[in-house]
Amino acid sequence: MKPTTIISTLLAILFFNNVTSAQPLDALTMPHRGLCAHRGASVSHPENTLTAFKEAIRLGAHMIELDLALTKDDQIVVLHDSTVDRTTDGSGAVKDWLLADLRKLDAGSFKGNTFKGERIPTFDEVLRLMPENVWLNVHLKGGSKLAVAATKEIVRQNRLHQSFLACGTEAAVAALEMESHIKICNMERQANNLQYVKESIEAKADFLQLFGGTTVDPAITVLAKQNGLRINFCCTNDKQILETLFAAGVQFPLVDDLERMMKVAQSQDITPLIPIYKARSTSSQLLTPTSVLSERVALEKGMATQGLASSDEHFFTSNAGSIVRYSRQWKFIEEKKIRLPGVNHIGAIDYHHGFLWAGFLNGPENGEFDAANNKALVAKIDAATLEVVGTWDLTTELNWIDPVCFDGTYLWVGDLSDLGIHRYMFKGEQLVHTGTLRYPAEMHFSQGIRIKDNRLFSIHTFGTMDGLFEFNIPKQLPTTPVSPVKVWRIPELFSHAEGFTFVPGTDDQIWHAQYRYVERISLSK
Repeated sequence: MKPTTIISTLLAILFFNNVTSAQPLDALTMPHRGLCAHRGASVSHPENTLTAFKEAIRLGAHMIELDLALTKDDQIVVLHDSTVDRTTDGSGAVKDWLLADLRKLDAGSFKGNTFKGERIPTFDEVLRLMPENVWLNVHLKGGSKLAVAATKEIVRQNRLHQSFLACGTEAAVAALEMESHIKICNMERQANNLQYVKESIEAKADFLQLFGGTTVDPAITVLAKQNGLRINFCCTNDKQILETLFAAGVQFPLVDDLERMMKVAQSQDITPLIPIYKARSTSSQLLTPTSVLSERVALEKGMATQGLASSDEHFFTSNAGSIVRYSRQWKFIEEKKIRLPGVNHIGAIDYHHGFLWAGFLNGPENGEFDAANNKALVAKIDAATLEVVGTWDLTTELNWIDPVCFDGTYLWVGDLSDLGIHRYMFKGEQLVHTGTLRYPAEMHFSQGIRIKDNRLFSIHTFGTMDGLFEFNIPKQLPTTPVSPVKVWRIPELFSHAEGFTFVPGTDDQIWHAQYRYVERISLSK
């Protein structure tokens, strides 16, 4: 089966070449027109949830609309209705719920059992999920107090370049008094007529959102554009209406059925957005170049949950209990289950000169850990047969290994329990420990390792500093933590960030494991 690519690789590379690490966020090229995912991809997924927003990003939405409300304890949550009755298993007004209690509600089952357990997200969570180059249509379901709180969060997360508040005059004034650079979509006396446009111009708004009817007078859009207004329209899921709106000059129609409407947009020469990401919550000394999700391949069979590796002829993925071989076009070839005594879980893998290297550890099965599987093993696997040809027991030295990488001289082994990547050399058939590269505790633990020249690349998740980090390897590994020099944000649209491998022949592109998909990500310098 031909791999499924939903984002144009060529366009991604062209876009990537125009984005530099020195480019400020407010200089990013934002979409000129496209589709706004109303409450996320809300036809196929539960509205205003992380899964709906992830799907909107995956489908290439150019703008994402979300609704904000305040809880009883003044926390900002993403929810459309004034009550929780329609979209959760709770009842009552949002303003009467504490955040901690609201977070216990099931906000997914109303859409289907597949989404059972989905939670009402906070505004903080949603902002942290978003790429840097998608418009964020932040619809306030409240007045001045909510406007000020939302603006503070947008500023805190450095999202002024892409966010705008859809609100009335009172809320807009409060937000602008707090931050003069906040963008406003005028929702006061919202309509689909010339008067509404004139009032939006007088208000010096940045956006307007036409509402009502199925057509738009081009005179309205011309006047709006002449005065620097961007034009949204709420709402449609009709092919012909959508085509008419684009023809009339509407820039961002709001749609619920994003997947179907994206096909219509593509017929209008509007391509899905290629998301650009940038790492956040890092020290000021750490470089944070951008990353671009340039290709996604759906795996026809097998999975990629733990690690990735590549040879001249094949790609390999590791999962908890197996290794899968693919062609260089990601066509499935075979899957082999591997179980070694004293361990039950395969970590992130690497390939070197005909062999795969894998860490074996005690992983959870059916949600529980078996104390009998208490070993920490490294295995050497014949890449041609997927047979284990050698093992090394590191249990006395390491507690919970996962990623391994062999660079031809050193074997690097990540230990999930001690914030270290341990370096070994072979002395005959014995592995001898030669030092440990320790990293800041905020990075939690390594989920994948690669060595290029004198640089170590390590992917991290579950910490307060997440992403793909680059380290300069010291000549002598110190006992104190080594600070990384760069970090790239790695999107997590299907699963958390784990194994990766560089695209063969490159040092600025990686393949990243995402469960039923693999994603190619371009890394700017």
